[in-house]
Amino acid sequence: MKKIKSFFAGIILLIIAFVMAFLVALLYRASERISVKTFIFQNNSFANQRVGALQNLDDMSAVNLRNKLIKKYVSEYFRVIPGETDVEYRPVLRDMSSPTAYSQWQSGEAKKIIEMSAKKMFRKVYVSDTDIVAMNMPEGYDYYNATTAAHIFYSVNYYTETWTESNSMATEPIYENGVLYIEVRFKPGLDKSKDVRKYLESGKSPVGLFMFKVTNIGDKTAL
Repeated sequence: MKKIKSFFAGIILLIIAFVMAFLVALLYRASERISVKTFIFQNNSFANQRVGALQNLDDMSAVNLRNKLIKKYVSEYFRVIPGETDVEYRPVLRDMSSPTAYSQWQSGEAKKIIEMSAKKMFRKVYVSDTDIVAMNMPEGYDYYNATTAAHIFYSVNYYTETWTESNSMATEPIYENGVLYIEVRFKPGLDKSKDVRKYLESGKSPVGLFMFKVTNIGDKTAL
């Protein structure tokens, strides 16, 4: 009787061992198939511009895309980070600018940002859709059907919050507003001359993939 019990106990142990080995194999193979998909969102301090549903580029209007790119440009143009080094080197701003426009920024606003950053100041910039106004758009101009992207001037009203002491909770921000005039060449969609995979793998910002280029910056009299 003991031999029979030992026999069945041995079989049960073998079955348990087999099941455990099978489960371990399944887990190992499953781990090999695991992939992580990353979604990038853009946060904003305005409640109505915070993270929302992902948007398909094909479902976004030309004006909506244009405004998002202009907002990104203005943010890079005025942003101040306390203690930032190499302020005059901003890859995103450079990719969105012509050499002339980038040089204008370096010799102008960048100098102010260097001084502010050295003083440990912090500045944020806000632009709404209604703050972006085309000044010389040709009558009947269509972003989609234009053979070449026209040079169009825009006035952009911007609002800033500046903290003169970034690490002091008692410091109240200084609120200011101004107008930036920019000349932009824009067509909706991605620049087909660029390899999207290689571009993103290089670590560059996705905004550089769009057919958007600021060709001149300044005040109204300069433009």
